[in-house]
Amino acid sequence: MRLKLRDLLALSTVAYLLSVSSKILSPGFYTDITALYYRAVLPTSNGIPYHAYFLEYPAIPAILIWVSGLAPSFFYYMVTMAFLMFFFVIAAVYFLYRICTEFGMDRGRIIPFFIMAPSFLVMSFFNWDIIAVCFVIAAIYYLFRKNSRLSGLCLGLGFAAKAYPLLLLPPFMKEVGSWRDRFEMLLSTVLGALIPNLPFIIIDFQAWLNSNLSARQAVYIEESIWVVTRYYRLVNQDWLITAVAWSLIILSILHMTFSSKPLVLKVWVITAVTILVYPSYPPQYNLWLLPMFVLNPIFALIPFLAFDFLNTSIILSWFTVDNPFQPWGPIWDISLIRIGLLALLLIWATHRRHASPQRSVMDVETGVRA
Repeated sequence: MRLKLRDLLALSTVAYLLSVSSKILSPGFYTDITALYYRAVLPTSNGIPYHAYFLEYPAIPAILIWVSGLAPSFFYYMVTMAFLMFFFVIAAVYFLYRICTEFGMDRGRIIPFFIMAPSFLVMSFFNWDIIAVCFVIAAIYYLFRKNSRLSGLCLGLGFAAKAYPLLLLPPFMKEVGSWRDRFEMLLSTVLGALIPNLPFIIIDFQAWLNSNLSARQAVYIEESIWVVTRYYRLVNQDWLITAVAWSLIILSILHMTFSSKPLVLKVWVITAVTILVYPSYPPQYNLWLLPMFVLNPIFALIPFLAFDFLNTSIILSWFTVDNPFQPWGPIWDISLIRIGLLALLLIWATHRRHASPQRSVMDVETGVRA
């Protein structure tokens, strides 16, 4: 069957509505979106984020929280948020389809590795990570189209939704052809990151700065490999954990930036290393990886589904166990097996031989097929 764009958009709409309805019709199902409403929006009568209350999320989620908070009740707040985020879901699927269609990749992978992936079905409407994912996909598309300005702008906008897209800037800049293009990409990235933040900077710069710095400096040891080292008192100093984690992330960025591997694999590896070594690994982080599984055909479906199903089972079982933080309890076991599977996938990806990437099956400037 030859998949068309409308088929994928329709299927993604249904999958997203399933995720939305499970949260709206089951108020007891925890989401960050719900928590922010009761923690910040309701007590402050929808005050301005950063100014009226501390917010650990970047500017684009802050804007969506404030706009949705104008709704008259919790139900309509959730409906408004779901509606606003729907555009990012659709855009993510659209750009994935364009990448696969224009650059010779298998668009059939979009369904099992993205739209119907357990993490998408459960967490596309859980917090705001899907927004950053959308912008990263768009950045890859425009980089392949040799539009460094739009690619950088998308990375900057992605950073205004989640910090991780900024980690991808070095391999993106290495991919472009000239130093002028790299400089334009860097400026566009700064511009994309700045625009959504400007309203909050203007309203209350100090509160915006304090909220962002505090959120970035916080270290939460949760659902990551660091829970084991903390439990056995192997590493107790938060500063050391942070230093080791960021050293490994930076080393992976440098190694991937100057490697000869395809860009989409570089992005997957950097993202996977970041998820693996960061002190906190909540299940929604898997959304970052889903499009990269689509674009890297070296990954088979069964190992991916095993890894992603374990990931979603963490949040689905979190509130059914007596103590989700219990050492070597159900959540610990699932988390560590999930980490082990991702580590095996990472080893497989970095040690497998790769042919030179087929950058395009189309002359994108003339629109004539090769």
